[in-house]
Amino acid sequence: MQDSMSTHTLKTIQYGIAAIFLSTLLLLLLLYRKLLHPLSAYPGPAASTLSSWPLVFQAYTGTRHIQHYRDHAQYGPIVRISPNALSFNTASALHAIYAPRNVNVKKGEWYKTFDVAAGAYSSFTETERGVHAVKRRWVGACFAGEGLRGAETRVGDVVEGFCDMLGGLGKRGRDGDGWGAKWNASEMCTYLGFDIMGSLVFGTDFRCVQEEGNRQLALAVLPASRLMYWVYVQQKELECDKDGHSSRTDFLSHLINAEDKKTGWCPATEDLVAESLNLINAGADPFSGVLAGAIFYLVHNTHALHKATEEVRSTFTCASEIVNGAALNSCTYLFAVIEETLRRTAPVPSHLPRVVLEGGMQIDGHHIPAGTTVGVPMYALHNNPTYFPAPFTFAPKRWIESPSNPAENVALARKAFCPFSIGSRMCSGKALAYLQLKLTLAHLLWRFDVRVAPDEPGRGGGRPELGIGREREDEFQLWDALGFGRDGPMVQVRSAQGSSGKDG
Repeated sequence: MQDSMSTHTLKTIQYGIAAIFLSTLLLLLLLYRKLLHPLSAYPGPAASTLSSWPLVFQAYTGTRHIQHYRDHAQYGPIVRISPNALSFNTASALHAIYAPRNVNVKKGEWYKTFDVAAGAYSSFTETERGVHAVKRRWVGACFAGEGLRGAETRVGDVVEGFCDMLGGLGKRGRDGDGWGAKWNASEMCTYLGFDIMGSLVFGTDFRCVQEEGNRQLALAVLPASRLMYWVYVQQKELECDKDGHSSRTDFLSHLINAEDKKTGWCPATEDLVAESLNLINAGADPFSGVLAGAIFYLVHNTHALHKATEEVRSTFTCASEIVNGAALNSCTYLFAVIEETLRRTAPVPSHLPRVVLEGGMQIDGHHIPAGTTVGVPMYALHNNPTYFPAPFTFAPKRWIESPSNPAENVALARKAFCPFSIGSRMCSGKALAYLQLKLTLAHLLWRFDVRVAPDEPGRGGGRPELGIGREREDEFQLWDALGFGRDGPMVQVRSAQGSSGKDG
């Protein structure tokens, strides 16, 4: 019995020593991070300077962009947001970190988590510069020249189907003034985004807009759809093998048949699956979120809605005239609405992380040591009053030169405007995104009067019970992930006076 007690006492002592040892290590680590770490001089929330868990929690709750904005408001233009990460809120930092082709940073390992199931990395998630350059050339051809011109017809066809569906809603549940059944703009825009990208990538309109049974495809991104993308890729490869050279003009047919002229690289099936997944989701989600945001801000800002509608209807005499070209590009106020929506509803509202390489780098006059993660959060920068006076006001006119808004003001705003990133890592689909937004909004405003549903006027906006930073009723609420979550607004349409269909 005495031996048993001795053994128990010995184990208790051992556990005590281990606990003291681990506690001492933890205390020393915390003291190092707070007092001796190379980033210890930079201000930030106490919890964030000691641990990365606050950042993880913010990502989990979709509030990273709000917390970054609040941190910069409290601590200034440079904030330590985790033990080894700095956030910058200046246009100069934006251009230092993302713009130069030879900047001494690389994408963080965080990116690689998105394509783990595909077995390869896409042009978005590839972190090695040489490989990324090859994949960017590979994918870039889809969005340039003939590729973009071919995409216009596909986009136009899907948008017409979308407007036809809205016309059906306009006839259903019509009230005495002609307003139809209400619909959730975030949901419908998501379905539209997937239909467009299905047509562009695979040559197949998923018909999520028209067929309710197909909508789980859009709502169940990503896990269930990975298998479907794999099947599409396999089928397309078989088609190309059978034909010798496919005559199809969809993106995937191009990607399958491509060979990099500089290196001779050809894609494996895993590369095609990863890139298809990237194209569908990177193309559909940001577009649909920004489109829903544009609808939200228009129906809550009647002056902007009236002005954009008047411009579109005075430019085109029938819907079939609404194509990419000089007439559509002359709609300067419509374009300003898109720019202002992108400012308020950036596709990635928090920062895209970069890791400083050996030798460090200079950002805003500060030497940043190697191994530090750096970035610029778009929500904070786009709401920085230095560049955007009255930042929480939806003001398309800030993008248009006028006596009250001189060219230098517009130039200053553009310097801090970055909805699609910049430099060699800029979104390849930027031109396509603008094309989709211009065509969809022009068709929508030409064919329909649009209003917020009277019985749900606040859907999509802020309210105090949503939490700190979400109190603004006139701000479209985002839940920050890769891209963002959203809901609303609830809107109604009716056929515009003088327009009884596609061509009036």
